[in-house]
Amino acid sequence: MPNETAQFPLALLAYGKNKYDRLETAICHSIATTGMHRQKVLTATLVEAELAGLNFPKANARINASISAAQVKTLALGCNFCGLKLPETIHVAASRWQRHQDAEVFLQSWWVAGRTTAWTRVPMTMLLEARDGSPATYRRFTALCAVNAAIGSKPFAVVTRNRVRAGMLGYTSSSLLFERSGKLTDTGVELLAAHEEWQLVTTPSQARTLLDNLVRSGLVHRFPLPGRGSLTYYSKTLKDEQIAERLIARAQRTAANPRLKLLGENLQRAKRGLPLLGGDTLLSGEDPEKPPLNTTSPLNSAITALSPPSHHHVATPSPLNAASNASLNATENAPLNADDKDFPVSIESDIGKTGTPKRQALFADRLSQWRKETGL
Repeated sequence: MPNETAQFPLALLAYGKNKYDRLETAICHSIATTGMHRQKVLTATLVEAELAGLNFPKANARINASISAAQVKTLALGCNFCGLKLPETIHVAASRWQRHQDAEVFLQSWWVAGRTTAWTRVPMTMLLEARDGSPATYRRFTALCAVNAAIGSKPFAVVTRNRVRAGMLGYTSSSLLFERSGKLTDTGVELLAAHEEWQLVTTPSQARTLLDNLVRSGLVHRFPLPGRGSLTYYSKTLKDEQIAERLIARAQRTAANPRLKLLGENLQRAKRGLPLLGGDTLLSGEDPEKPPLNTTSPLNSAITALSPPSHHHVATPSPLNAASNASLNATENAPLNADDKDFPVSIESDIGKTGTPKRQALFADRLSQWRKETGL
C-alpha cells in the first residue's frame, strides 16, 4: 500500500549547486532505493501483481536510453509506493536512473571522506513543493529534514539549533560546521565554500524561528525542560505531554537503579573531564570526590622492590627428592649466606613495608645480627 513519503540520506542536501538539482536527485534516489527494497521484501508474485496495473513508460526508437527493463520495473515499484507518477517515456526513466547512480557516487565519496549521514523521511508532496517553490519553502523543508534525521527511529530526541543548521546543509554533525556559539568553524568555511552554500547558512535565530513554525504547523512536537539553557526534546509522533511522561518515567527508572544512576553521573563527569566514580563508592554513601584507593598506604610509596617469596618453597623430608631439596634450600638461603658486606643498608627502610610477616621477621633478625658483627 503506498505511503506517499520519500526517504533519502540527509547528505543529499549537500549535493549539487542549486535546490532544483539537489531535490530532483533526492527524489530519484528515493524511488530507486524504495523500489529495490520492495523487490526484496515482496515475493515475485506480489511484485508482478503490483506492476500489473501500472503504465510503463513508452519506448522511443529515436532515443537510445541506457536503462534495462529490470531497472524500469524498480523505478515503477518505487514511484507507486511513494505516490509519484511513473515516467512517461524511457528517456525520462533513464534520466532518473542516472540521477540515482550519480547520487550513489556522491554518497560513496561522502563516506570515503570519513563523514556519516542519517536518513530522513518526509511527505513526497512537501519534497515536490520545495523543489519547485520559493527559497523560504526550501528552508522550511530542509529544517524538517534535519529534525526528522536527528530524531530517526526514536520516539523522541534532543535536537539543538546547531544540529538543525548543519542538517539543513546535509551534515549530520553540527560540530563539524559550527562552534558552540554558532560561529562557523574553519572546516565549515572550507566545506561550504566548496559546495557554494554560503547563501543557505541560517543563523541561530532563524533556526529557532523555523523550529517554531514546524511546531505550530504540527509537523513535529516539542517539550523543553524547565530552566534557561536546558535541553529541548522533539518528536514526530508524541505530543508534548507524552514526551514529558516518558521523561518522568525514565527519570524514575534511573533513580530506582543505583547502577543506572552511576552510569549517568559518570557520563556527565567524563564530559567535564573529571575522574569517574566507583560503584562501591556511590552505594556506600562515601564522599564521591575521594579516590577509592588508599593512597596513604606504604605500599604506594616509592621504595626498593623486593622479590616476593616463591610458592611452596619448604622442602619435604622425603629421601626421594633429597637432591632437589638441597638445591631448593640453597636457593632459598642464599640471601642469608651472603657476605656481610653485601647486606644492603637500605634493608632497614624495607622492613615492614614489603613481603610476608615471616619474611619481614627473617630480615629483621638478619639485620640485628649484621649490626652486632659490624659494630654499627
